[in-house]
Amino acid sequence: MKCKKCGTEIESKLLYCPNCGESIQLVPEYDVLEEELLSRVVEDKNKAKEEKFATGVYKNQEKPEKSQAPCKKEVMKKERYISKRFKLCLTLLLLFAVIITCIIAQYAGKYSYDNLMNMALEYEDEGQYAKALGYFEEAYEQKSDSLEAVYGLGRMYYRVKEYKNAVEYLNIALDLDPENKKIYSYLLESYVALKDYDSIYDLAVKAPNDEILDMISQYFVSAPTFSEEGGEYETNLTITLSANRNYQIFYTTNGKNPTTSGKLYSEPIEVKEGTTVIKAVCLNAEGDYSEVVTQTYVVTYAELDTPVVTPSGGTFTTQEDITIEVPEGCTAYYSWDGSYPVDSGIEYTGPFPIISGGSVLSVVIVDPNGNESPLFRGEYYY
Repeated sequence: MKCKKCGTEIESKLLYCPNCGESIQLVPEYDVLEEELLSRVVEDKNKAKEEKFATGVYKNQEKPEKSQAPCKKEVMKKERYISKRFKLCLTLLLLFAVIITCIIAQYAGKYSYDNLMNMALEYEDEGQYAKALGYFEEAYEQKSDSLEAVYGLGRMYYRVKEYKNAVEYLNIALDLDPENKKIYSYLLESYVALKDYDSIYDLAVKAPNDEILDMISQYFVSAPTFSEEGGEYETNLTITLSANRNYQIFYTTNGKNPTTSGKLYSEPIEVKEGTTVIKAVCLNAEGDYSEVVTQTYVVTYAELDTPVVTPSGGTFTTQEDITIEVPEGCTAYYSWDGSYPVDSGIEYTGPFPIISGGSVLSVVIVDPNGNESPLFRGEYYY
């Protein structure tokens, strides 16, 4: 083995170079060529590793520093920071609450009942009925028992030509104010638009006063009225027909329809014994007919009893007066010569004396209908 420092041959048992005193390392012998090859392999690996670090494939990881306990000043500083943040958040929260409250108050004021009604009336005045309807609807949702809101809805539905809805709300308004002529006006016009004349007639029947009745009557032709209601009677009748306005009246007494087969009414109708059915209708200048009205009359004459005469006959030594009981409305006739009293007798007006000698008194009573009673005959001697 040679000394690496001076190159002197050294025995294998020596630990120091005898020439220069350099210490000898005991290592196994190796081949220089192999050492060179090994050195190049290590160099190539290191070079490849550096290239990978350069391209970012590997990254150096720094070791985390050991945390140190915060000092008292840092703790106090952090607490002050947290306190400031809390106060700031609280302030912002309060500010947000104030803003929301203002917005709600403004919204509540804008959509209050009074404001909605004012907006509705304003749009109605401007002729913007659809917009007015929307505001009336919102006002009605807040106060469904408000006459102004209900009546406003009825008016606006009429304006936008939704007549069925108009009728619904105008009738509600009429329940709240039964004598309001303006409500009647819109309601009547709505019924006319719907051609619902039966409902107009029903309104007339329920009219609270003559003024409103007259107002309603302008929207339909009223039927004629009869001087006597139909029913059973014992005497002849004289029936007079009349109309509210200068309408023509047509009638029939045979049960036919007066609108097609009627006779123009010009004088009272006489109803005699039996059953008579009178149908009548009014016609206005525009050619519109009223409803047909029918009245049935049944006239049955009462049977007259034999006249009651006092005295009823006999022999008399002194002259006495004779009386006849005459029913109300009837006329009595009598005769002494045996003739039929109705044909040639005397009309009874009061008591009359018995005539001298023997004679036969004949008496008949006639009622207003021309019916005659049975004949009374009595023999008198004076």
